Amino acid sequence: MEYVLSAFLLVLLFLSTVTYFIPVSLYRATYIAEGQLQLEAEKVLNQLLLSPGDPPDWGCLNISISELKAFGLAAINGESYSLDADKLIRVFDFSLSEFSNIVPINLNDVISILGLKGKYGLYMKLTPALNLSLHKISDYVYRVVVKTHEDIPVVNAKIKAVRIAAYFDNNEKTVTYVEDVLDSVYTDYDGSAILNFTEIGMEGGVGFFMVLYVDFHGFSVVSSFIYGNSGYGVIIGNDLYVGHIDDDFNLQEIKTRKGKPNNPGGGAIHLLPAALIVTPKSIESTVLFDGKILPITPQGGARPYYKFELEGLDSDAVIVAFVIKNLGQYKLVVARRAYNSLEGGVRGFDNSVFARGVHVRRLVKICGFLYYFDIVLWRIVEEG
Repeated sequence: MEYVLSAFLLVLLFLSTVTYFIPVSLYRATYIAEGQLQLEAEKVLNQLLLSPGDPPDWGCLNISISELKAFGLAAINGESYSLDADKLIRVFDFSLSEFSNIVPINLNDVISILGLKGKYGLYMKLTPALNLSLHKISDYVYRVVVKTHEDIPVVNAKIKAVRIAAYFDNNEKTVTYVEDVLDSVYTDYDGSAILNFTEIGMEGGVGFFMVLYVDFHGFSVVSSFIYGNSGYGVIIGNDLYVGHIDDDFNLQEIKTRKGKPNNPGGGAIHLLPAALIVTPKSIESTVLFDGKILPITPQGGARPYYKFELEGLDSDAVIVAFVIKNLGQYKLVVARRAYNSLEGGVRGFDNSVFARGVHVRRLVKICGFLYYFDIVLWRIVEEG
C-alpha cells in the first residue's frame, strides 16, 4: 500500500512540475524570440534612417541596386534622422521607371541588400507627423482639420495656406498664376480652421493647388492638394521629369513594360515655359528653357517623357508647378518634393501580420518638415 501511495505521489509531483515548467519555458522562448525580432527591427530602422548608403549620393545617380555597396536613406551631411528626398522617391515612387530613365529601387531590392531576403517581411510607411485633412466648402472656402496620429485635435496650431491657380490665355498664349496666401490662421478647440480665400473670376482656368504649412510649437508639417486637370512630374536632384497619365491608369497593376492593362496617356507633351517654385518662405517664378528639354522614349514604349534642369532649386522646395498641353487639353503639372504620404511593402494585409511582427517608429525630417517613419518587420521562416 505504501508502495502504491509513493508511486502516486511521484506521478503527481512529475505532472505538477511539467505543468509548471512547460508553460514557463514556452513563455520564455516566445519572449526571447520577440526580443530578438525587436532588436532586428531596430537594427534595420537605424540602417535605413542613419546611413546615407554607399555611394552616399545614390539618390541622384542613375545606378541599380546591384551597384550599391550599402543602403540608407539619410541625407548627406545632414543632422540625425534627416532623410534625402531623392532617395525616398527612388524607393517609393512606383511610376518612376515609366516617366524617366532613372532606375527605381523596389522593396524587394531593399530587402535583399539589407540581408532580410528569405527571413523577414518588411513594410515601410512615411506620413506627416500631424494628420492634415482638407474639406472643400466652395472653390474659395475650405475647412482644414489638424489632429495627432492618435486622433486628438491639435488646438492653436498655426497654419499658413497657399492657394495657387493657373490660367491660360488662348489669345496671348501665356500662363498666369494667381497666388493667394493666408498667414497666421489658428486651429480652434476641435483642431479645425476655416480658410477664406479671395474670389478671383478669370477665364481659362486650368487647375489649382493648395499647400498647407502647419506649425505647432516648432512641430512643422506640410501637405499639398491638387484640383483640376493634372499631369505627372517628378524631381530627382535638379532634374525635372514630365509625363502624363490617363485617368484610369492604375500604377499597382503594372506587370511589365509590355502588355500593361492600362497605358500611360499618349500624345505629345507641349511644355509652357512659365513655372512656379513654392517654398515655405516664398513663391518664385522661373522659366523652363526650351533648350534644356530632352525628349526621351522609355525602353519598350513609344510615349515620350521630358527631362529638363532646374537651376538652383532650394532643398526645402515643396512644389514645382507649370502647365502643359496634351491631346488638346491644358493641364497643370504639380511636381512634389514633400509628399503627403509614402508607402512600400505588402498592401491591404490584415492584423495577423502586425500580430506576428514588430512595429517601430521614428520621427524624421524631410525638406525641413517632420514625418513619422514606420516599419513593420516579421519573420517569414523560423530560425533554427
